Formats: sequence, structure tokens, C-alpha cells
Amino acid sequence: MTRTAILDAAIHCFIELGYANTTTALIANQAGVSRGAMMHHFPSRMSVMKAVIMYLHELRLKEYQELMADIDTPEAQLTHKDIRNSVEMAWNYVNMPSFIAYQELLAASRTDPELKAVMEPVEKDFEKQFLQMVKSVFPHWQRLPALEPAHDLVQFLMKGMALSHMSSRRNARAQKVIDYLALILMEIYDESSLADEATTSKAK
Repeated sequence: MTRTAILDAAIHCFIELGYANTTTALIANQAGVSRGAMMHHFPSRMSVMKAVIMYLHELRLKEYQELMADIDTPEAQLTHKDIRNSVEMAWNYVNMPSFIAYQELLAASRTDPELKAVMEPVEKDFEKQFLQMVKSVFPHWQRLPALEPAHDLVQFLMKGMALSHMSSRRNARAQKVIDYLALILMEIYDESSLADEATTSKAK
């Protein structure tokens, strides 16, 4: 419990103070633990960072799976409403504390070689696992060649909007983008499905 409290406190500090300003003393204070307890679990600042990165890695996958659960039902036809709901959930996902904290770490890793060395393999593994999870939560898409580019389209767009945190009327503008993106994804899905059906028919 103490270890989890420290990791959650570190995430809070990243969001409120930024990576550069987050010290082990501040994390311990936020977690409500003594410096001795902090040092027992994490003897150095980088040991905390490594643990937080792995904690966020697992947490972000779990949160995505929970957000997307039951949106795409294999037995039912995929509708525009389903797709828009998935895009809305993707927007919610990039506004969660776990995502914001991880982006803070990613930004810091650009100029911090030690942090980059830790994050780079984790990020590559996350992308691989994330795509596999997308296939599992969206069964209608999993066989389609358009799945990966459609996934990239959603993720790049959502990340860009999430990072535009100082934009005026941010939420209202985001909803309009979500509407347009859902229409585009519906078209991509329909075209890719027809192409897949034609390929399957020829193979038979």
C-alpha cells in the first residue's frame, strides 16, 4: 500500500508541478510517508521514475480496456453511434491523469538521456500491446487492413488535442472534431469491410 501511495503521489506531482520540479521529498510529502519509508522503497529519484513508468504502463492499458469495454459487440452490427462513442472514450482517455503524467515524462525524456533510456523500450512495448488491445476490444475491425491507420488517426488526433490544453473553447471544439472523426472512421470501416469481403470471395 505504501508503494502504491508513493507512485500515485508521484503522478500527482508530475501533473501539478512538472517532472523537473518533482523531488523525492515532495513525493513523500504528497504520499504522507516519511523520508525513511520513501528511501526504503525507492533509494533514488530515478528508481521512483522507473517504477512510475512501469506503473503507468500497466495502468494506461487497463484504463483503455475499461473505457472501451462493450462498445463493439461482435454479434451486433457496428454503427456510427458505436464509432462515435469509441472516439468520445478515446478523448476521455487522453484527459485522464495517467495520460497527462505519462506525457509529462515523455516530454522530459527528449532532453534527459537517463529518462529516455528507461522510457524508450517501455514506449515501444506499450505501442505493441496497445494495438493488440485495440484488436481485442474492436472485433469488427481486427481483420481489416485499415485497423492500424485508423487507430493511428484517432491516437495522433486525440494526443494533439490533449496537448492543446490552452486552446480557447477547447471542449466545444473537441466535440466538433469528434463528430467529424466519427464520420471519417465510419467511411473507412465501410470501405475496408467491402474490400475485405471482396478479397475473401475471390479466395473462395
